[in-house]
Amino acid sequence: MKGFCKIRPFELRLNFMRLLLTACLLSFLLVTSGCSQPTPRTTEHTKEFGESVQNMDTAVPLAEYFTRDSITHLLEWKSNNDSVRVIHVLVPLCDNEHQGIVPVNSSLGDGMNLRTNLYWGAGYGIKTHFTRSNDWQSIDHRSALSDNVLERVVFSHKSKNVILVADAYRGDRMVACLTDFFETLAGNRPDTLLLDSMTLDLNTCTDLVVFNGHNGLMDEGVNVPENQDGRAKDAVVIACASQPYFNNALNKSGGYPLVLTSHFLAPEAYVLHNILRAWIDNKPAETIRFSAAEGYHSIQKCGIRGASNLFVSGWKN
Repeated sequence: MKGFCKIRPFELRLNFMRLLLTACLLSFLLVTSGCSQPTPRTTEHTKEFGESVQNMDTAVPLAEYFTRDSITHLLEWKSNNDSVRVIHVLVPLCDNEHQGIVPVNSSLGDGMNLRTNLYWGAGYGIKTHFTRSNDWQSIDHRSALSDNVLERVVFSHKSKNVILVADAYRGDRMVACLTDFFETLAGNRPDTLLLDSMTLDLNTCTDLVVFNGHNGLMDEGVNVPENQDGRAKDAVVIACASQPYFNNALNKSGGYPLVLTSHFLAPEAYVLHNILRAWIDNKPAETIRFSAAEGYHSIQKCGIRGASNLFVSGWKN
């Protein structure tokens, strides 16, 4: 599998200790409760996002988290009224030189090459995979959108009123990509999309915001904004071990952790493609999480149980 995060010596020792502790815990559980698998603990409180979100550093555990209730109500209303639902995907192009990954083939890891990049133009890249999909059709394309964004592609779902906007960021602009991701969730990033039939203000109408690529928070720190529009949005982060790095930052910016990851994986487009199938049908969060696992197993052949353990949904301690 390609595109994995680089594991440094300290991380190797830390991962070994975690593995050892996990093995001891599993042994104890198997002895005391047969073959049952423990259910991860979640912290779900009844706070709606309209209330103030505690302003704390992202490394400090937050005392309470908002629920997904307001998000599901809005998505159901939009579906019932055939109102457009908007997905915004931010992709930092795979980059051997500027990202902390195990180097891949030079063309796959060229952070300026849209055509061959692992996360964009390659076979399982976002642009290629969704262009080939039977569920989506390409309706718009913009080159050189900004100094940071090399390309924007827009897709329309073939049977539902859903628009997908995907932006390819230069591989050496990880901080910009992460910042824009959190600013979009916070409702603090003006971005207007002009299409033939409509004008979309992505700052106000986006329902699901996705980060897909290398976990840049492993390498860089970013200033996470507090939510500005008082509206929670679904968030998906398909990147190595995204849950411990993104959890509290999402809470601060207003992104509900619909699907995050617990360990290293290949962040390729088939995972997101499966997530969106369930999300568009307004499936529960747990069903959407399992859809991610099914998509990963379908390509990686790692076993559905192993794939399921890679993905988490909701606030985790």
